[in-house]
Amino acid sequence: MPISVSTDPIRPTERRAYWTEAICRSFANIETKPLGSTIVSGHFEFVEIGDAKLVRFDSSPQCYTRDARLVSRAGSDEFMFDFQRRGHSAMVQAGNEGTINPGYGVLYDARRPFEDRLFGPEQRAEVLIATVPAASLLRSVPEAERLCAKPVPLSGTVARSIAALVREAISLPDAPARQDEPDIVAYLSALLRLAAGSSHQLARPDLFGLIDTYLRANIASARSAPALAAEFGVSERTFHRIFADRETTFERHLLHLRAELFRNLLRQDSLANIPIARLAHQCGFSDAAHATRTFKNRFGVTPRDFREGAPTGP
Repeated sequence: MPISVSTDPIRPTERRAYWTEAICRSFANIETKPLGSTIVSGHFEFVEIGDAKLVRFDSSPQCYTRDARLVSRAGSDEFMFDFQRRGHSAMVQAGNEGTINPGYGVLYDARRPFEDRLFGPEQRAEVLIATVPAASLLRSVPEAERLCAKPVPLSGTVARSIAALVREAISLPDAPARQDEPDIVAYLSALLRLAAGSSHQLARPDLFGLIDTYLRANIASARSAPALAAEFGVSERTFHRIFADRETTFERHLLHLRAELFRNLLRQDSLANIPIARLAHQCGFSDAAHATRTFKNRFGVTPRDFREGAPTGP
């Protein structure tokens, strides 16, 4: 389970010290300074996956810095990548300076001093932060140091799926779909290569994680295999091999995801009055009859009988 920290229960006069200590203790040795007169407020969820640290982080406008003194004291040997979700970041490092808006990310080298100002509308900014070992990232992308403090677009299907996968890894770390730990270094390397105009160079196991994440988010309108292969930058043959590696097919995996989602929706008491046909449509089934056949073949009971006998939940 992620570590969760909030300033809400802390007295306003003590929040800055608490916030700085919590960040330093959990994932980054930095100093914080409020921007403007807003009372310090912040929340973060932090989880470790392999050698990577992942954080969902939101705060009132603040400046986060690591100067030469802190670099020396921390002995950090990492790179960090921020996915901007809300508000804006102004990142400065080694003569580079970039303003990062939602839909973009930014890489910075934690082995060198940096300054990051987070601000935004309604006095709030939110980022996802991925921290990875410097040696691992540099082996994969030797030019990474030159890409620091420059906006990295997250607009393509691969980039958006990587951002979604990182978000799910933080918020749903124990979900069945995440039994295989995502290779965060490989995904950050892919983002940097795409930003530099190259191919992502992701291996088939890593692509499976991205495609699975994409399908879950677009289950009602999933595109055909040829279209998705093009979106993910691989040949149709490679696309089908991604699923063959797991002894399944694209079609079977998509049907599996739809059936699992259908079952989860049928369990929810808040949806008890929604017609089964409408829930089936939300899961991407062409009609209720197809949904019923698939559900019964998979779970041995009709959707209606399952709903009537299933324990309810949120």
